[in-house]
Amino acid sequence: MFRRILPFALTILASPALGDDCPAARTAKLGFVLERQGTVSEIRPTSDHFVHVVNAYPGGKRQDVIYYRGFFPISRFDDTARSINIPVSDLRTVFPLEPKARRALTYAPAQPDKVGALISLELTVTGQEQIQLGTCSYAVLVVRNRFLDGEGKVTSEHTDLYSPELGFVLGKRYEERGGAQTTVRYQSIRPLGRVSPL
Repeated sequence: MFRRILPFALTILASPALGDDCPAARTAKLGFVLERQGTVSEIRPTSDHFVHVVNAYPGGKRQDVIYYRGFFPISRFDDTARSINIPVSDLRTVFPLEPKARRALTYAPAQPDKVGALISLELTVTGQEQIQLGTCSYAVLVVRNRFLDGEGKVTSEHTDLYSPELGFVLGKRYEERGGAQTTVRYQSIRPLGRVSPL
């Protein structure tokens, strides 16, 4: 009887802590689910560093987004809009992102029937911090995004909270008038169930 119990006990000791449902670098490759205020996002890494995300909103709307490395949006499709960002720069040169890194890329926003003017995006990693999603905690890079038009005028800015471990943006931070900041982030995370449909 002892011989039967010993292998079982060794299996438990060698396994991750029971109830530990926090995706990590290894398990994130199998996909995970992020939730915030009724919005559920299924994140599915695919080949060549692309990530397919399905967003399901409280009203029933569904949206498909393709990201490069979970950071730069390539396409966004839903029942009312279709948009594509056509990179002119080599996206592969943006990564790896690391503290104090500065990167730049150029892309053209497009819709099925037209292509917009080129936009330059300047990326600066200004620091690192921890972000809490439910019972899970992740180290994120604080990445400042500055969007410039063809004349070099800044058209918008925001900050991404990017997890290199998960390969995805877990939150965004916006500057408000008067110096205040607003952070919008996911509230919980869990592994993607094998039977969960796309």
